[in-house]
Amino acid sequence: MSDIFQEVEEDVRRERYEQLWKKYGNYVIAAAALLVLAVGGYQAWSAYDTNQRQLVSDQFEAAQAVAAAGKAADAEAQFAELSKSGYSGYATLAKFNLVAVYLAQNKRDPALALLRELADSSDDAVSSVARLRLAWAEADAKPRTEIQVILEPLTAADNPWRFAAAEVLAYAEFRSGSRAQAEADFLKLSQEPEAAPGLRQRAAAIIQYLRANPASGPAASTPAAAPAAPAPPTPAPTQGTTK
Repeated sequence: MSDIFQEVEEDVRRERYEQLWKKYGNYVIAAAALLVLAVGGYQAWSAYDTNQRQLVSDQFEAAQAVAAAGKAADAEAQFAELSKSGYSGYATLAKFNLVAVYLAQNKRDPALALLRELADSSDDAVSSVARLRLAWAEADAKPRTEIQVILEPLTAADNPWRFAAAEVLAYAEFRSGSRAQAEADFLKLSQEPEAAPGLRQRAAAIIQYLRANPASGPAASTPAAAPAAPAPPTPAPTQGTTK
């Protein structure tokens, strides 16, 4: 008897599955087909995206090589095109390089305008580097008060860029004729344990220069060379750059 009941139960279960399949089978097949298409589409897009990233990376390296060869006008055209790239990391880095080739051609107005645009970036690292470069670019032409305004967001006691900002301000003090204050500022930087070693070394070298040349001033030679602004953040060559 138990075998009969088991057979009946299996027949009922089978009939139920058949009814369910007749009712929902088409939906299951459609869902499976959509899943296959979605996976295939993602793989195709991923391959395309990777190829495009590699292409942009190669174009960026080529533009850098042109700039390094001293062909600023050609590099300008290439970086300008890359700055319109849909890959934000390379586009941003291209803009920083475009600033450099602008300045190499003495095109200050577009260089400063682009730096101001970058300074308004929502990315703190990009904005901070742009502000530093803008401050250095203006340090010989603007009074210290205006340089202070540019660097204001970086001067807070907990800001990681505060020492780089202080270096620009110390230089601006010297250029404005406040030699004693500049010496004090550079001396403080040279002894700041939390500042980067390179920055401390530059500050110490400028202190030595100023002390060895007590009559020097803004109209004379500059205290050592104005240190270069820090390099902008670099995107990963192909995989780490987001759109």
